[in-house]
Amino acid sequence: MKKAKLRAPFEGLILAFQFFTTLPIRREISMNEHTIPWMIGSMPIVGAAVGGATIALVHAAATVFDASALITSFVIWISFICWTGGLHLDGWTDVSDAYFSYQSMEKRHEILKDPRVGAFGVLSLVVLLVAKAVFLVDVTHRFGVEAVWLIWIPVLSRLMMALFLVRLPLARKDGLAYFLRQSLKQKHVILPLLTALFLLFLPFIFMHGDWMLLVLLAGGWFIFLIVFIRFAQKEFGGITGDLLGACLEGGELWSWIVVWCYLSIVMV
Repeated sequence: MKKAKLRAPFEGLILAFQFFTTLPIRREISMNEHTIPWMIGSMPIVGAAVGGATIALVHAAATVFDASALITSFVIWISFICWTGGLHLDGWTDVSDAYFSYQSMEKRHEILKDPRVGAFGVLSLVVLLVAKAVFLVDVTHRFGVEAVWLIWIPVLSRLMMALFLVRLPLARKDGLAYFLRQSLKQKHVILPLLTALFLLFLPFIFMHGDWMLLVLLAGGWFIFLIVFIRFAQKEFGGITGDLLGACLEGGELWSWIVVWCYLSIVMV
């Protein structure tokens, strides 16, 4: 038992990368009451890794190919998708199908469980991806790319997913969110919160960081979460795995809009 607890932080980190990224980690690790809290607590680290890998790709594209703003934007756009394998995009499409069905809450949960994608899901996915691409291209073309944005946005989005999973009521007693929640307690919000705070302030040590932009991103996420919490509770009765994915994808788009608005005002 003591050995299991000692291994739990490392195994939880490995589980986080196994589950939330497409990294081919071939190691069987048990998901239990020891490893799951560390897995959820490691989610901001996963976000930092996604951002760091994207920064490396952007730097390589600029160095080797002298990539234009359009190509740089595409590298960022596709990197975020490939690192997650579309895991959270699936949640976005399922939630869109369920919400725009305008059915009862019970029927909406049935739609969430349905593996098929409907017309509303496809349409909302196209809108999401196009909107992300548009704001990325405009930001990159007009203001260039700052590495700190590519760290802060995925870290914040995964922090909010972790806090949602630990704190908010569940919509139903089955599914992935319910399974993970059984091993989580309220005190477990401390780990992802402290990890994220460290990662958010780390850029100020090694690279230029804009305090105002960080405050606006955090404030923007706070506003987004208030709206999303009310939406989840009113339309679905709580949180599900699909809603967590939709929160991440919608929140990342909102973050890019905040960056675009800030730079458009400050840089003019």
